[in-house]
Amino acid sequence: MKYALTLLAVLGFACGLAWAQAQDPDGTLWQQEGTTNDGYDGINGREGGYNGPTGQPQDSWTNWKYQYGGGTWSAVYRKDGWLEISSSGDSKIDIECDIEMYYEESFSNNKIYFHLGNLYTATAADKTAIVDGSFRSNNGMYIGISFDGTSKTADDMLEDGSGNYTGEVKDAMVGTIDVLGRDISSESFNVKILLAWDGSGWQPPVDFGTGASGTILNTLWWLVNNGEKGSYNVQWKIELLPAEDQADGNYKFDPAVVAAPVL
Repeated sequence: MKYALTLLAVLGFACGLAWAQAQDPDGTLWQQEGTTNDGYDGINGREGGYNGPTGQPQDSWTNWKYQYGGGTWSAVYRKDGWLEISSSGDSKIDIECDIEMYYEESFSNNKIYFHLGNLYTATAADKTAIVDGSFRSNNGMYIGISFDGTSKTADDMLEDGSGNYTGEVKDAMVGTIDVLGRDISSESFNVKILLAWDGSGWQPPVDFGTGASGTILNTLWWLVNNGEKGSYNVQWKIELLPAEDQADGNYKFDPAVVAAPVL
């Protein structure tokens, strides 16, 4: 899951998932159906070559059921029990339910343009923006800011005196051009990012590294509500930290907002 989060003129938040329809032992629960990783051998949801109601990727995230099978049996009764005459198939009722791990999010006020006409009089409020959002999942979640594909490393994620991450990212805002169109890519300044959920107060990230089975790299992670599943209202706080006499020009910041389950 990877989405551009741009701070310059724009700060964008989004999150999505890529799915493959093919039967796959490492896929969604539906994709695992009928493979060696299937959790219940008693029923095969792909019996007879059945590939779902549409045979398309959405079969992994929509609600449906599939029923098959049948049986006959006949007998006459003896004093000591039934004497079978004939049978075919079976009349046993087998029930299986796959509940997929699901996540959805929504954000608003997520396009942010900062204009500092007078750097010397700019207040903290002038340099701070709040992004509102919510998410829900039937699994605990980490929410993160990924720097994968950038030059940022753990050394750029600033820590306090106890070694805890502060949410401040060194040289996050990088210059593009000045008012005369000259290259100012050597100019930069820090940004601080904090997350809050359901009245928790502003929280710093808890870790930097890899998440979601190793698929999301170089990410600052926030653990929401100690990893409890549920529905949450969340806010991102974005604070620009330019130097007192930061050089004029256009600056940008392009990480990605991601989510990863607690596994």
